Amino acid sequence: MAETVQSQIQRSFDQNLVEGSQSASTASEFYSLLDAVDSEFIADQFDIGTYTNKHDFENHLKVGIFEGINPSDSLAELAEKTAVHDQLEEMAASTFSRHTNDRDYRAVVRLFFELLHSPQLYHQRAVQRKRLESLDRAVVAIDGANLTLTRSVAVPSELHDDEPIAKIKPGDRGLKFNLAARVDGHAKGLLGVSVTAGETREPTQFDHLQDDVEVFADLDSPIRVFDRGYLDYDRFCALKERKEEFVCLLQSDSRVDVLDSLQDIDITDEAGTRHVRDDLIELAETGETFRRIVFEDVDGEEIAYLTTLSPEEYDPVDVMNIYTLRTLIEILFRELKQYTNIENFHSQSVNGVLFELFCTLIGYVLVEWFRHCHPLRGGVPEAFRLIRTRWNQSQRAYG
Repeated sequence: MAETVQSQIQRSFDQNLVEGSQSASTASEFYSLLDAVDSEFIADQFDIGTYTNKHDFENHLKVGIFEGINPSDSLAELAEKTAVHDQLEEMAASTFSRHTNDRDYRAVVRLFFELLHSPQLYHQRAVQRKRLESLDRAVVAIDGANLTLTRSVAVPSELHDDEPIAKIKPGDRGLKFNLAARVDGHAKGLLGVSVTAGETREPTQFDHLQDDVEVFADLDSPIRVFDRGYLDYDRFCALKERKEEFVCLLQSDSRVDVLDSLQDIDITDEAGTRHVRDDLIELAETGETFRRIVFEDVDGEEIAYLTTLSPEEYDPVDVMNIYTLRTLIEILFRELKQYTNIENFHSQSVNGVLFELFCTLIGYVLVEWFRHCHPLRGGVPEAFRLIRTRWNQSQRAYG
């Protein structure tokens, strides 16, 4: 039977689609999300390239991202890679070092946040599979970690950039890296970042991360989860007053007055019998009522949770499961430290370190986007391995 015109068109379309997908390299697919952001406009906003006809900010950015997700032992090695890796224009080691230290790191911060607010990532967050099927709200985790520096970094004077007033040495506490991330879905979605001196306590950065989270249009009344490092009774009261719901761990020796017992039950399964108490309490002398859930495991160890979630909507196990999602931000920290250069910067200035750090964060976002577009078995480790080993090769379907 003769082939119909419609089937001929469809066959031709399918063939072109296959050929197109084969011609696209892994590198071009990895960088594809960058098209959602106007990097040249951002460069102009921060006076990058003011005195040159071509400021090659886009290539500088791509090289920084590449180094973030595929670290080199030296800038000389990175320069050699730029000569042979697809999507990168060759860049000398001295050029990368000079640009990274001199160009305003805030340009990369701006690009990072504009990327997080791109329509593509809004759509990704909307369609991703939920980790808790019964949960119909977003869950945002907030946490911090110290980044150890492998070389000394000069801290400039606020009046004279060329006059360092101090140095952060490898033996010091490095930098404090605070993150807010959406953790209720299949992908860990970065939402906010703050970087401070290593001795800074996490609670001081909580409000900055809150500001980052609140501007996301797709986050309608998220549940916040955080650990004891953010213990602050005044903050708990402020969150409740603003009707912003949260779950966090409560210290076992916290002063509370039990106002009402909601549940006092045993849960028995193959692991043994665990005891759960669910109470309404007044926290210290705040005058505010919260809900406390105390979970006693089979060995008699107690874990106390403080929350504003309604007992009518969320039973004790729901609350504990929601808090458990916080472990995903710990996994995110571990992945950044294990697979990127997040603690092995080449720069010796604070500006350069922050430039490299946010390039690395952009790289991590691009890896997650790559995984979304090309589902892989093996998760994040496999995605990093594939991107590194098949960088110049044509893309195909994975799974």
